[in-house]
Amino acid sequence: MGMTIFDSRDPAIRAGLELGLLTTSIVASMADAAAAGRQAAEERKERRAAYKYACELNDARGRADELGRVAIRAVRHVASLEAHVRRLEAALKQRQDHIDRMRNAG
Repeated sequence: MGMTIFDSRDPAIRAGLELGLLTTSIVASMADAAAAGRQAAEERKERRAAYKYACELNDARGRADELGRVAIRAVRHVASLEAHVRRLEAALKQRQDHIDRMRNAG
């Protein structure tokens, strides 16, 4: 069994050494706990940032999907308008051809 302050020739020095070792141990434990706390805080911060990024990415995908649907509707609408213009142009040509025939006949 090790020497204690009770069987030491100089109990005050022995008590001081033991107190120093105890203090060093406590300070080291506190430093370890502080480091672990900082690491845990950093990990929480990283998780929050990753979650925020995932949410923003999901929102962006949703907006992109909606924009894609709007673009498809717009393209269909333009195609419909182009078909309508072609029908009007054909009708106008037929009418002009009829007018030209009537002028030449008379």
